[in-house]
Amino acid sequence: MRVTREGWGRIGLAAGTAAAVVGGAYAVGWLTQARPDATLERADGPASAVSRLLGVDESSLTAYETFRGVRPWSFVDSFGNPCLFLIEHSALLWEECVPREGELMADIGAWPAVDPDFATGLPDGSVIRFHYRGDAVDVFVHRADPPRRTGP
Repeated sequence: MRVTREGWGRIGLAAGTAAAVVGGAYAVGWLTQARPDATLERADGPASAVSRLLGVDESSLTAYETFRGVRPWSFVDSFGNPCLFLIEHSALLWEECVPREGELMADIGAWPAVDPDFATGLPDGSVIRFHYRGDAVDVFVHRADPPRRTGP
């Protein structure tokens, strides 16, 4: 089979169109993906005190910067799984471990009437998600819709 110039032109046009469609789909996906409200880098922290508090090996503890007074820490459990926990004022708010191939996240609910420190300025029922990436922790604030008023 012999391909003419016209045939090569059609093949080129089809390939160019396919590349544009794939590129456009990638761009739309990139533009619409959720962006973190903050990215917390590694930071110094009182590893020995936290190690005693939680009973974990101090050598695997990593502290990250604080967000709204909440400090995320990571460690590796005895099975080699990554774990993330959140501390506010020496109180454990949340701890989560997942298998190595899993996605590690920890959510805390924001209720300003109950805990005004990290929940200040957020509507009741908002969620703050801490997403562990190994070298950093991304933070996403999901604000709850304000309650609707009904009646007079």
